[in-house]
Amino acid sequence: MGVLCLLLDKRKQYFPLLVDIFNVTGHKLLVALEEEKAFEFLRVSSPEVLLLSIEDMDFWFKVLKSGKYITPIFFIDRYEEADKLKEYGLRDVNYVVLPFNPMELLTKIVSISKDIYEQAHLEYLGPINLLLKFLRLGKTLILTIEDEEGKCSLYLSKGAIKGSSCDIEKFKGLITKEVRIKLEPYKEEELPYKFKDNWDFISSIIYSHIPEHKVSTIKEEAQVALVEAQTVPKYKVDLSQAIELKEGLYWVGVEDNKGLFQKNSYLRIYEKDSIKVPILINVGTHQDYALIRTKLEQVVGTVDAVKGLILMGSGLDEASGVVNFLQSSQRAFVITSLNIAQKLKALGIPLSRIKTIETFPGGRLKLATGDILRFISTPFLPEAGSFVVLEESKGYLFTGKFLSSLRSIEEFNPLTDTEIEDLLLYTSLHVPSQDVLSFTLKKIVRESIACVYPMFGNPMLSESLIKEAFSKLSSIPNNFHEFDEGVILEVCESLLKLLKKRPENDEIISFFEELNQFMYIEDTKIHKVFVDIERLPSLMLGLMFNKNLEPNLIKEAIKHFYLAGIKLTI
Repeated sequence: MGVLCLLLDKRKQYFPLLVDIFNVTGHKLLVALEEEKAFEFLRVSSPEVLLLSIEDMDFWFKVLKSGKYITPIFFIDRYEEADKLKEYGLRDVNYVVLPFNPMELLTKIVSISKDIYEQAHLEYLGPINLLLKFLRLGKTLILTIEDEEGKCSLYLSKGAIKGSSCDIEKFKGLITKEVRIKLEPYKEEELPYKFKDNWDFISSIIYSHIPEHKVSTIKEEAQVALVEAQTVPKYKVDLSQAIELKEGLYWVGVEDNKGLFQKNSYLRIYEKDSIKVPILINVGTHQDYALIRTKLEQVVGTVDAVKGLILMGSGLDEASGVVNFLQSSQRAFVITSLNIAQKLKALGIPLSRIKTIETFPGGRLKLATGDILRFISTPFLPEAGSFVVLEESKGYLFTGKFLSSLRSIEEFNPLTDTEIEDLLLYTSLHVPSQDVLSFTLKKIVRESIACVYPMFGNPMLSESLIKEAFSKLSSIPNNFHEFDEGVILEVCESLLKLLKKRPENDEIISFFEELNQFMYIEDTKIHKVFVDIERLPSLMLGLMFNKNLEPNLIKEAIKHFYLAGIKLTI
Protein backbone atom coordinates (compact mmCIF):
# COMPACT_ATOMS: atom_id res chain seq x y z
CA MET A 1 0.00 0.00 0.00
CA GLY A 2 1.25 3.47 -0.85
CA VAL A 3 1.58 6.23 1.72
CA LEU A 4 -0.78 9.22 1.49
CA CYS A 5 1.12 12.50 1.85
CA LEU A 6 0.07 16.14 1.81
CA LEU A 7 2.38 18.72 0.22
CA LEU A 8 2.02 22.40 1.10
CA ASP A 9 3.92 24.16 -1.67
CA LYS A 10 3.22 27.89 -1.35
CA ARG A 11 6.16 28.82 -3.58
CA LYS A 12 5.47 26.13 -6.21
CA GLN A 13 8.97 24.69 -5.78
CA TYR A 14 8.38 21.00 -5.25
CA PHE A 15 5.19 19.64 -6.76
CA PRO A 16 6.37 19.35 -10.41
CA LEU A 17 9.06 16.89 -9.32
CA LEU A 18 7.17 15.13 -6.55
CA VAL A 19 3.97 14.43 -8.51
CA ASP A 20 5.91 12.36 -11.05
CA ILE A 21 7.88 10.51 -8.37
CA PHE A 22 4.78 9.65 -6.38
CA ASN A 23 2.89 8.43 -9.44
CA VAL A 24 5.74 6.10 -10.38
CA THR A 25 6.23 4.68 -6.88
CA GLY A 26 2.58 4.10 -6.02
CA HIS A 27 2.46 6.59 -3.16
CA LYS A 28 -0.25 9.25 -3.19
CA LEU A 29 0.36 12.99 -3.03
CA LEU A 30 -2.19 15.70 -2.32
CA VAL A 31 -0.87 19.07 -3.52
CA ALA A 32 -1.97 22.32 -1.90
CA LEU A 33 -0.52 25.65 -2.98
CA GLU A 34 -2.16 27.50 -0.11
CA GLU A 35 -3.13 26.71 3.47
CA GLU A 36 -6.86 26.91 2.83
CA LYS A 37 -6.63 24.17 0.20
CA ALA A 38 -4.48 22.06 2.52
CA PHE A 39 -7.15 22.23 5.21
CA GLU A 40 -9.75 21.19 2.61
CA PHE A 41 -7.70 18.05 1.99
CA LEU A 42 -7.36 17.39 5.70
CA ARG A 43 -11.12 17.60 6.06
CA VAL A 44 -11.69 14.76 3.59
CA SER A 45 -8.60 12.59 3.98
CA SER A 46 -6.04 11.46 6.55
CA PRO A 47 -2.49 11.85 5.22
CA GLU A 48 0.27 10.27 7.28
CA VAL A 49 3.00 12.70 6.25
CA LEU A 50 3.03 16.47 5.72
CA LEU A 51 5.69 17.81 3.33
CA LEU A 52 6.48 21.52 3.61
CA SER A 53 9.19 24.14 3.73
CA ILE A 54 10.63 24.96 7.13
CA GLU A 55 9.47 28.52 6.43
CA ASP A 56 5.91 27.22 6.74
CA MET A 57 6.44 25.49 10.08
CA ASP A 58 3.62 27.54 11.62
CA PHE A 59 1.19 25.65 9.39
CA TRP A 60 2.17 22.37 11.05
CA PHE A 61 1.35 23.92 14.42
CA LYS A 62 -2.09 24.94 13.11
CA VAL A 63 -2.67 21.41 11.86
CA LEU A 64 -1.83 19.98 15.28
CA LYS A 65 -4.13 22.51 16.91
CA SER A 66 -6.95 21.37 14.60
CA GLY A 67 -6.58 17.82 15.93
CA LYS A 68 -4.78 16.34 12.91
CA TYR A 69 -1.68 14.50 14.15
CA ILE A 70 0.31 14.37 10.96
CA THR A 71 4.06 13.75 10.91
CA PRO A 72 6.09 16.46 9.13
CA ILE A 73 9.03 16.29 6.78
CA PHE A 74 10.53 19.72 6.23
CA PHE A 75 12.55 20.96 3.27
CA ILE A 76 15.55 22.86 4.69
CA ASP A 77 18.39 24.77 3.03
CA ARG A 78 21.10 24.15 5.62
CA TYR A 79 21.86 21.49 8.19
CA GLU A 80 21.92 24.24 10.82
CA GLU A 81 18.15 24.56 10.41
CA ALA A 82 17.79 20.98 11.64
CA ASP A 83 18.81 22.19 15.10
CA LYS A 84 15.56 24.16 15.27
CA LEU A 85 13.59 20.99 14.56
CA LYS A 86 15.37 19.06 17.28
CA GLU A 87 14.12 21.57 19.84
CA TYR A 88 10.66 20.12 19.20
CA GLY A 89 11.86 16.54 19.58
CA LEU A 90 11.97 15.89 15.83
CA ARG A 91 14.64 13.65 14.31
CA ASP A 92 16.66 13.21 11.12
CA VAL A 93 13.63 11.53 9.56
CA ASN A 94 11.78 14.86 9.72
CA TYR A 95 13.82 16.80 7.16
CA VAL A 96 15.60 16.67 3.83
CA VAL A 97 18.24 19.18 2.79
CA LEU A 98 17.86 20.97 -0.54
CA PRO A 99 18.63 19.92 -3.18
CA PHE A 100 17.29 16.60 -1.94
CA ASN A 101 17.59 13.06 -3.21
CA PRO A 102 14.04 11.83 -4.03
CA MET A 103 14.92 8.33 -2.86
CA GLU A 104 15.99 9.69 0.52
CA LEU A 105 12.64 11.45 0.85
CA LEU A 106 10.69 8.33 -0.10
CA THR A 107 12.72 6.22 2.33
CA LYS A 108 11.88 8.59 5.17
CA ILE A 109 8.20 8.63 4.22
CA VAL A 110 8.07 4.83 4.30
CA SER A 111 9.95 4.74 7.62
CA ILE A 112 7.37 7.04 9.20
CA SER A 113 4.51 4.91 7.88
CA LYS A 114 5.86 1.48 8.87
CA ASP A 115 4.27 -0.35 11.78
CA ILE A 116 7.54 -1.69 13.15
CA TYR A 117 8.17 -1.73 16.88
CA GLU A 118 11.73 -2.99 16.99
CA GLN A 119 13.89 -0.99 19.37
CA ALA A 120 16.13 0.45 16.66
CA HIS A 121 13.15 1.71 14.65
CA LEU A 122 11.48 3.24 17.71
CA GLU A 123 14.62 5.18 18.57
CA TYR A 124 15.13 6.21 14.93
CA LEU A 125 11.67 7.82 14.87
CA GLY A 126 11.96 9.30 18.36
CA PRO A 127 9.23 9.97 20.93
CA ILE A 128 7.46 12.88 19.18
CA ASN A 129 7.01 11.06 15.87
CA LEU A 130 5.79 8.00 17.75
CA LEU A 131 3.40 10.13 19.79
CA LEU A 132 1.91 11.68 16.64
CA LYS A 133 1.52 8.25 15.09
CA PHE A 134 -0.19 6.78 18.15
CA LEU A 135 -2.55 9.77 18.46
CA ARG A 136 -3.44 9.51 14.77
CA LEU A 137 -4.13 5.77 15.08
CA GLY A 138 -6.07 6.13 18.34
CA LYS A 139 -3.72 3.82 20.25
CA THR A 140 -3.97 2.86 23.92
CA LEU A 141 -0.56 2.32 25.57
CA ILE A 142 2.17 3.76 27.77
CA LEU A 143 5.07 5.47 25.99
CA THR A 144 8.16 5.58 28.22
CA ILE A 145 11.37 7.45 27.38
CA GLU A 146 14.51 7.41 29.49
CA ASP A 147 18.21 8.16 29.60
CA GLU A 148 20.85 7.92 32.32
CA GLU A 149 19.42 10.92 34.17
CA GLY A 150 15.80 9.85 34.40
CA LYS A 151 12.64 8.73 32.64
CA CYS A 152 9.11 9.83 31.85
CA SER A 153 6.00 7.87 30.90
CA LEU A 154 3.15 9.23 28.79
CA TYR A 155 -0.25 7.55 29.16
CA LEU A 156 -2.42 7.32 26.02
CA SER A 157 -5.96 5.97 25.92
CA LYS A 158 -7.78 5.70 22.57
CA GLY A 159 -5.70 8.45 21.05
CA ALA A 160 -6.00 10.82 24.02
CA ILE A 161 -3.14 11.91 26.29
CA LYS A 162 -4.36 11.21 29.81
CA GLY A 163 -1.28 12.32 31.72
CA SER A 164 2.37 11.69 32.48
CA SER A 165 4.67 10.56 35.25
CA CYS A 166 6.84 13.69 34.97
CA ASP A 167 6.34 17.40 34.51
CA ILE A 168 6.41 18.96 31.06
CA GLU A 169 9.85 20.53 31.55
CA LYS A 170 11.45 17.16 32.19
CA PHE A 171 9.67 15.68 29.17
CA LYS A 172 10.89 18.54 26.96
CA GLY A 173 14.42 17.95 28.16
CA LEU A 174 14.29 14.24 27.34
CA ILE A 175 12.86 14.52 23.82
CA THR A 176 15.87 16.52 22.60
CA LYS A 177 18.26 13.72 23.59
CA GLU A 178 19.01 10.23 22.36
CA VAL A 179 16.72 8.19 24.59
CA ARG A 180 15.62 4.62 25.06
CA ILE A 181 11.97 4.03 24.24
CA LYS A 182 9.67 1.41 25.68
CA LEU A 183 6.03 0.66 24.83
CA GLU A 184 3.91 -0.96 27.52
CA PRO A 185 0.26 -2.00 27.87
CA TYR A 186 -1.96 0.72 29.30
CA LYS A 187 -3.02 0.50 32.92
CA GLU A 188 -5.06 2.87 35.03
CA GLU A 189 -2.92 4.72 37.55
CA GLU A 190 -3.14 7.89 39.57
CA LEU A 191 -1.02 10.25 37.50
CA PRO A 192 0.79 13.21 39.06
CA TYR A 193 0.51 15.29 35.89
CA LYS A 194 -2.69 15.52 33.84
CA PHE A 195 -3.69 17.51 30.76
CA LYS A 196 -6.99 19.01 29.60
CA ASP A 197 -6.60 17.53 26.14
CA ASN A 198 -3.96 16.62 23.57
CA TRP A 199 -3.41 20.23 22.55
CA ASP A 200 -2.80 21.24 26.16
CA PHE A 201 0.18 18.88 26.17
CA ILE A 202 1.43 19.52 22.62
CA SER A 203 1.19 23.30 22.87
CA SER A 204 3.36 23.24 26.00
CA ILE A 205 6.16 21.80 23.87
CA ILE A 206 5.61 24.02 20.84
CA TYR A 207 5.12 27.42 22.44
CA SER A 208 8.18 27.21 24.67
CA HIS A 209 10.37 27.55 21.55
CA ILE A 210 8.43 30.30 19.76
CA PRO A 211 9.06 34.03 20.28
CA GLU A 212 6.29 35.48 22.44
CA HIS A 213 5.10 37.94 19.77
CA LYS A 214 4.31 35.03 17.41
CA VAL A 215 2.48 32.82 19.90
CA SER A 216 -0.76 34.82 19.95
CA THR A 217 -0.88 34.95 16.14
CA ILE A 218 -0.42 31.20 15.82
CA LYS A 219 -3.05 30.55 18.48
CA GLU A 220 -5.58 32.76 16.71
CA GLU A 221 -4.92 31.23 13.29
CA ALA A 222 -4.92 27.74 14.74
CA GLN A 223 -8.29 28.37 16.37
CA VAL A 224 -9.71 29.47 13.01
CA ALA A 225 -8.28 26.32 11.42
CA LEU A 226 -9.84 24.21 14.17
CA VAL A 227 -13.27 25.73 13.58
CA GLU A 228 -12.99 25.34 9.80
CA ALA A 229 -11.82 21.74 10.08
CA GLN A 230 -14.53 20.69 12.53
CA THR A 231 -17.52 22.80 11.54
CA VAL A 232 -20.14 21.10 9.41
CA PRO A 233 -20.31 23.03 6.13
CA LYS A 234 -23.17 25.50 5.96
CA TYR A 235 -24.19 24.22 2.54
CA LYS A 236 -27.02 21.72 2.37
CA VAL A 237 -24.66 18.99 1.24
CA ASP A 238 -21.13 18.13 2.29
CA LEU A 239 -19.10 19.16 -0.74
CA SER A 240 -15.96 17.63 0.72
CA GLN A 241 -17.33 14.18 -0.15
CA ALA A 242 -18.42 12.43 -3.33
CA ILE A 243 -22.18 12.97 -3.71
CA GLU A 244 -24.50 10.46 -5.36
CA LEU A 245 -26.78 12.39 -7.72
CA LYS A 246 -28.54 9.46 -9.36
CA GLU A 247 -27.94 5.74 -9.33
CA GLY A 248 -24.43 5.30 -10.73
CA LEU A 249 -23.83 9.06 -11.07
CA TYR A 250 -21.65 10.95 -8.60
CA TRP A 251 -20.53 14.54 -8.19
CA VAL A 252 -16.78 14.61 -7.55
CA GLY A 253 -16.14 18.29 -8.23
CA VAL A 254 -14.42 21.11 -6.36
CA GLU A 255 -16.21 23.99 -4.69
CA ASP A 256 -15.11 27.61 -5.10
CA ASN A 257 -15.49 29.10 -1.64
CA LYS A 258 -14.71 32.66 -2.72
CA GLY A 259 -16.11 32.84 -6.22
CA LEU A 260 -18.96 32.15 -8.61
CA PHE A 261 -17.50 29.27 -10.60
CA GLN A 262 -18.42 26.03 -8.84
CA LYS A 263 -16.55 23.37 -10.80
CA ASN A 264 -18.35 20.14 -11.53
CA SER A 265 -16.71 16.84 -12.27
CA TYR A 266 -18.90 13.77 -12.57
CA LEU A 267 -18.20 10.08 -12.16
CA ARG A 268 -20.62 8.01 -14.22
CA ILE A 269 -20.55 4.27 -13.59
CA TYR A 270 -22.21 2.25 -16.34
CA GLU A 271 -23.02 -1.26 -15.21
CA LYS A 272 -24.53 -4.44 -16.60
CA ASP A 273 -24.24 -7.87 -15.00
CA SER A 274 -20.58 -8.16 -13.96
CA ILE A 275 -19.36 -5.38 -16.27
CA LYS A 276 -18.57 -1.93 -14.88
CA VAL A 277 -17.39 1.04 -16.93
CA PRO A 278 -16.58 4.07 -14.72
CA ILE A 279 -16.05 7.27 -16.73
CA LEU A 280 -14.92 10.64 -15.38
CA ILE A 281 -16.54 13.70 -16.98
CA ASN A 282 -14.44 16.88 -16.60
CA VAL A 283 -11.17 16.70 -14.70
CA GLY A 284 -10.44 20.16 -13.30
CA THR A 285 -7.00 21.72 -12.91
CA HIS A 286 -3.87 20.04 -11.58
CA GLN A 287 -4.63 21.66 -8.21
CA ASP A 288 -8.20 20.36 -8.27
CA TYR A 289 -7.20 16.88 -9.34
CA ALA A 290 -5.84 15.76 -5.98
CA LEU A 291 -9.20 16.49 -4.35
CA ILE A 292 -11.11 14.98 -7.27
CA ARG A 293 -8.95 11.88 -7.03
CA THR A 294 -9.75 11.53 -3.33
CA LYS A 295 -13.47 11.62 -4.12
CA LEU A 296 -13.07 9.15 -6.99
CA GLU A 297 -11.33 6.74 -4.65
CA GLN A 298 -14.19 7.06 -2.15
CA VAL A 299 -16.45 5.54 -4.82
CA VAL A 300 -14.34 3.17 -6.94
CA GLY A 301 -11.42 2.45 -4.61
CA THR A 302 -8.66 3.32 -7.06
CA VAL A 303 -8.36 5.75 -9.95
CA ASP A 304 -7.03 2.90 -12.05
CA ALA A 305 -10.59 1.55 -12.16
CA VAL A 306 -11.71 4.57 -14.22
CA LYS A 307 -11.78 3.57 -17.89
CA GLY A 308 -11.95 6.97 -19.52
CA LEU A 309 -12.12 10.74 -19.17
CA ILE A 310 -14.47 12.89 -21.22
CA LEU A 311 -12.72 16.24 -21.60
CA MET A 312 -14.88 19.20 -22.65
CA GLY A 313 -12.56 22.09 -21.80
CA SER A 314 -9.58 23.14 -23.88
CA GLY A 315 -7.78 25.43 -21.45
CA LEU A 316 -4.28 24.83 -20.10
CA ASP A 317 -5.70 24.28 -16.62
CA GLU A 318 -7.82 21.36 -17.80
CA ALA A 319 -4.90 19.98 -19.81
CA SER A 320 -2.70 19.90 -16.70
CA GLY A 321 -5.42 17.96 -14.91
CA VAL A 322 -5.47 15.47 -17.81
CA VAL A 323 -1.75 14.84 -17.38
CA ASN A 324 -2.22 14.02 -13.69
CA PHE A 325 -5.18 11.76 -14.44
CA LEU A 326 -3.37 9.75 -17.13
CA GLN A 327 -0.36 9.31 -14.86
CA SER A 328 -2.52 7.85 -12.10
CA SER A 329 -4.71 5.76 -14.41
CA GLN A 330 -2.36 3.97 -16.77
CA ARG A 331 -5.01 2.21 -18.88
CA ALA A 332 -7.54 5.01 -19.24
CA PHE A 333 -7.99 7.12 -22.33
CA VAL A 334 -9.29 10.62 -23.01
CA ILE A 335 -12.41 11.19 -25.11
CA THR A 336 -12.52 14.65 -26.63
CA SER A 337 -12.86 16.58 -29.88
CA LEU A 338 -10.17 16.72 -32.54
CA ASN A 339 -9.54 20.38 -31.83
CA ILE A 340 -8.91 19.76 -28.13
CA ALA A 341 -6.91 16.59 -28.91
CA GLN A 342 -4.47 18.64 -30.98
CA LYS A 343 -3.85 20.90 -27.99
CA LEU A 344 -3.25 17.87 -25.77
CA LYS A 345 -0.81 16.45 -28.30
CA ALA A 346 1.13 19.73 -28.27
CA LEU A 347 1.52 19.27 -24.51
CA GLY A 348 3.08 15.85 -24.97
CA ILE A 349 0.06 13.61 -24.39
CA PRO A 350 0.35 10.68 -26.83
CA LEU A 351 -2.43 10.24 -29.36
CA SER A 352 -2.62 6.58 -28.34
CA ARG A 353 -4.27 7.76 -25.10
CA ILE A 354 -6.85 9.92 -26.92
CA LYS A 355 -10.06 9.00 -28.75
CA THR A 356 -11.70 11.78 -30.77
CA ILE A 357 -15.47 12.07 -31.02
CA GLU A 358 -15.23 12.71 -34.77
CA THR A 359 -14.12 9.08 -35.25
CA PHE A 360 -17.25 7.61 -33.64
CA PRO A 361 -19.83 6.50 -36.25
CA GLY A 362 -22.69 8.97 -36.11
CA GLY A 363 -21.04 10.55 -33.09
CA ARG A 364 -22.09 7.55 -30.98
CA LEU A 365 -19.97 5.47 -28.61
CA LYS A 366 -21.40 2.13 -27.51
CA LEU A 367 -19.99 0.91 -24.21
CA ALA A 368 -19.46 -2.71 -23.15
CA THR A 369 -22.58 -2.36 -21.00
CA GLY A 370 -24.69 -1.54 -24.05
CA ASP A 371 -25.12 2.12 -23.04
CA ILE A 372 -24.79 4.62 -25.88
CA LEU A 373 -23.20 8.04 -25.51
CA ARG A 374 -23.87 10.53 -28.28
CA PHE A 375 -21.45 13.38 -28.78
CA ILE A 376 -22.99 16.54 -30.23
CA SER A 377 -20.73 19.28 -31.53
CA THR A 378 -21.41 22.78 -30.16
CA PRO A 379 -18.76 24.81 -32.00
CA PHE A 380 -17.63 28.04 -30.38
CA LEU A 381 -19.79 27.57 -27.29
CA PRO A 382 -17.56 29.04 -26.14
CA GLU A 383 -14.50 27.50 -27.85
CA ALA A 384 -13.66 25.73 -31.06
CA GLY A 385 -14.05 22.01 -30.44
CA SER A 386 -16.78 22.37 -27.81
CA PHE A 387 -19.31 19.54 -27.52
CA VAL A 388 -21.93 18.02 -25.22
CA VAL A 389 -22.62 14.38 -24.33
CA LEU A 390 -26.10 12.88 -24.35
CA GLU A 391 -26.68 9.60 -22.56
CA GLU A 392 -29.45 8.30 -24.78
CA SER A 393 -31.11 5.78 -22.45
CA LYS A 394 -31.44 8.16 -19.48
CA GLY A 395 -31.61 11.52 -21.21
CA TYR A 396 -28.71 12.91 -19.16
CA LEU A 397 -26.97 15.78 -20.98
CA PHE A 398 -23.43 16.58 -19.81
CA THR A 399 -22.17 19.95 -20.99
CA GLY A 400 -19.09 22.13 -20.78
CA LYS A 401 -19.50 25.87 -20.30
CA PHE A 402 -22.67 25.75 -22.38
CA LEU A 403 -25.69 25.72 -20.00
CA SER A 404 -23.48 26.47 -16.99
CA SER A 405 -24.49 29.05 -14.40
CA LEU A 406 -22.95 31.48 -11.91
CA ARG A 407 -23.44 30.31 -8.32
CA SER A 408 -21.84 31.39 -5.06
CA ILE A 409 -20.89 28.69 -2.57
CA GLU A 410 -24.02 29.46 -0.53
CA GLU A 411 -26.20 28.97 -3.62
CA PHE A 412 -24.44 25.93 -5.01
CA ASN A 413 -25.90 22.47 -4.63
CA PRO A 414 -25.37 19.71 -7.22
CA LEU A 415 -28.65 18.13 -6.12
CA THR A 416 -30.91 21.12 -6.82
CA ASP A 417 -31.95 23.15 -9.86
CA THR A 418 -30.15 26.27 -10.95
CA GLU A 419 -31.84 29.63 -11.40
CA ILE A 420 -32.58 30.74 -14.96
CA GLU A 421 -31.12 34.18 -14.25
CA ASP A 422 -27.78 32.65 -13.18
CA LEU A 423 -27.74 30.61 -16.39
CA LEU A 424 -28.35 33.73 -18.49
CA LEU A 425 -25.64 35.69 -16.69
CA TYR A 426 -23.06 32.95 -17.25
CA THR A 427 -24.10 32.70 -20.90
CA SER A 428 -23.67 36.46 -21.34
CA LEU A 429 -20.02 36.13 -20.31
CA HIS A 430 -19.07 33.14 -22.43
CA VAL A 431 -21.19 33.00 -25.58
CA PRO A 432 -19.55 34.87 -28.46
CA SER A 433 -22.79 35.72 -30.28
CA GLN A 434 -26.52 35.03 -30.36
CA ASP A 435 -26.14 33.44 -33.80
CA VAL A 436 -23.74 30.82 -32.43
CA LEU A 437 -26.07 30.13 -29.50
CA SER A 438 -29.14 29.84 -31.72
CA PHE A 439 -27.38 27.41 -34.06
CA THR A 440 -26.60 25.04 -31.20
CA LEU A 441 -29.98 25.38 -29.50
CA LYS A 442 -31.72 24.28 -32.69
CA LYS A 443 -29.78 21.02 -32.54
CA ILE A 444 -30.24 20.45 -28.81
CA VAL A 445 -33.96 21.23 -28.42
CA ARG A 446 -34.82 18.29 -30.68
CA GLU A 447 -33.34 15.85 -28.18
CA SER A 448 -35.13 14.13 -25.33
CA ILE A 449 -33.35 15.59 -22.30
CA ALA A 450 -34.28 14.68 -18.74
CA CYS A 451 -31.45 16.41 -16.84
CA VAL A 452 -28.59 18.78 -17.65
CA TYR A 453 -25.29 18.44 -15.78
CA PRO A 454 -23.01 21.38 -16.68
CA MET A 455 -19.34 22.07 -16.01
CA PHE A 456 -20.17 25.00 -13.69
CA GLY A 457 -23.03 25.65 -11.30
CA ASN A 458 -26.20 23.79 -10.41
CA PRO A 459 -27.83 21.28 -12.75
CA MET A 460 -31.25 21.42 -14.39
CA LEU A 461 -33.23 18.45 -13.16
CA SER A 462 -36.70 18.85 -14.66
CA GLU A 463 -37.89 18.91 -18.25
CA SER A 464 -40.02 21.99 -17.55
CA LEU A 465 -37.00 23.98 -16.33
CA ILE A 466 -34.92 22.81 -19.29
CA LYS A 467 -37.67 23.87 -21.69
CA GLU A 468 -37.91 27.28 -20.00
CA ALA A 469 -34.13 27.71 -20.12
CA PHE A 470 -34.00 26.92 -23.84
CA SER A 471 -36.83 29.35 -24.47
CA LYS A 472 -35.09 32.14 -22.56
CA LEU A 473 -31.76 31.48 -24.26
CA SER A 474 -33.41 31.49 -27.68
CA SER A 475 -34.98 34.87 -27.03
CA ILE A 476 -31.96 36.68 -25.60
CA PRO A 477 -32.08 40.07 -27.34
CA ASN A 478 -29.13 40.61 -29.60
CA ASN A 479 -28.89 44.24 -28.58
CA PHE A 480 -25.48 44.52 -26.98
CA HIS A 481 -24.17 48.02 -27.55
CA GLU A 482 -21.30 47.88 -29.97
CA PHE A 483 -19.93 51.10 -28.55
CA ASP A 484 -22.06 53.77 -26.95
CA GLU A 485 -19.88 55.94 -24.73
CA GLY A 486 -22.79 57.58 -22.97
CA VAL A 487 -24.52 54.31 -22.07
CA ILE A 488 -21.30 52.71 -20.85
CA LEU A 489 -20.37 55.64 -18.60
CA GLU A 490 -23.88 55.88 -17.21
CA VAL A 491 -23.99 52.18 -16.31
CA CYS A 492 -20.47 52.25 -14.82
CA GLU A 493 -21.43 55.20 -12.63
CA SER A 494 -24.59 53.46 -11.46
CA LEU A 495 -22.45 50.46 -10.49
CA LEU A 496 -20.10 52.71 -8.52
CA LYS A 497 -23.10 54.11 -6.65
CA LEU A 498 -24.20 50.57 -5.85
CA LEU A 499 -20.75 49.76 -4.44
CA LYS A 500 -20.66 52.95 -2.38
CA LYS A 501 -23.89 51.94 -0.68
CA ARG A 502 -22.29 48.74 0.57
CA PRO A 503 -20.58 48.65 3.98
CA GLU A 504 -16.99 49.72 3.41
CA ASN A 505 -14.39 46.98 3.74
CA ASP A 506 -10.76 46.46 2.73
CA GLU A 507 -11.71 44.84 -0.58
CA ILE A 508 -13.97 47.69 -1.68
CA ILE A 509 -11.44 50.32 -0.57
CA SER A 510 -8.71 48.55 -2.54
CA PHE A 511 -11.01 48.29 -5.56
CA PHE A 512 -11.62 52.05 -5.65
CA GLU A 513 -7.94 52.84 -5.05
CA GLU A 514 -6.86 50.78 -8.05
CA LEU A 515 -9.75 51.96 -10.19
CA ASN A 516 -8.43 55.51 -9.78
CA GLN A 517 -5.43 54.49 -11.90
CA PHE A 518 -7.74 54.07 -14.89
CA MET A 519 -10.12 56.98 -14.42
CA TYR A 520 -10.66 60.13 -12.41
CA ILE A 521 -13.65 59.68 -10.09
CA GLU A 522 -15.19 62.29 -7.84
CA ASP A 523 -17.65 60.65 -5.48
CA THR A 524 -19.23 58.26 -8.02
CA LYS A 525 -19.01 60.59 -11.02
CA ILE A 526 -16.53 59.60 -13.73
CA HIS A 527 -14.84 62.77 -15.03
CA LYS A 528 -12.03 61.36 -17.14
CA VAL A 529 -11.14 57.87 -18.37
CA PHE A 530 -7.53 56.90 -19.15
CA VAL A 531 -8.35 53.70 -21.08
CA ASP A 532 -10.65 52.87 -23.97
CA ILE A 533 -14.16 53.42 -22.66
CA GLU A 534 -15.29 50.31 -24.50
CA ARG A 535 -13.01 48.25 -22.25
CA LEU A 536 -14.16 49.93 -19.05
CA PRO A 537 -16.97 47.50 -18.02
CA SER A 538 -14.76 44.42 -18.44
CA LEU A 539 -11.90 46.18 -16.65
CA MET A 540 -14.15 47.01 -13.69
CA LEU A 541 -15.46 43.46 -13.53
CA GLY A 542 -11.96 41.99 -13.74
CA LEU A 543 -10.85 44.29 -10.94
CA MET A 544 -13.76 43.14 -8.78
CA PHE A 545 -12.66 39.54 -9.26
CA ASN A 546 -9.03 40.47 -8.60
CA LYS A 547 -9.84 42.28 -5.36
CA ASN A 548 -11.98 39.39 -4.11
CA LEU A 549 -15.17 41.37 -3.70
CA GLU A 550 -17.94 39.18 -2.37
CA PRO A 551 -19.29 36.84 -5.07
CA ASN A 552 -22.90 38.00 -4.92
CA LEU A 553 -21.76 41.60 -5.36
CA ILE A 554 -19.83 40.59 -8.48
CA LYS A 555 -22.89 38.76 -9.74
CA GLU A 556 -24.95 41.90 -9.18
CA ALA A 557 -22.42 43.85 -11.27
CA ILE A 558 -22.63 41.32 -14.11
CA LYS A 559 -26.41 41.58 -13.98
CA HIS A 560 -26.10 45.36 -14.04
CA PHE A 561 -24.18 45.31 -17.32
CA TYR A 562 -26.25 42.49 -18.81
CA LEU A 563 -29.55 44.31 -18.34
CA ALA A 564 -28.04 47.42 -19.89
CA GLY A 565 -27.05 45.45 -22.99
CA ILE A 566 -23.30 45.84 -22.45
CA LYS A 567 -21.14 42.91 -23.54
CA LEU A 568 -18.54 41.72 -21.04
CA THR A 569 -15.46 39.57 -21.45
CA ILE A 570 -13.53 37.93 -18.63
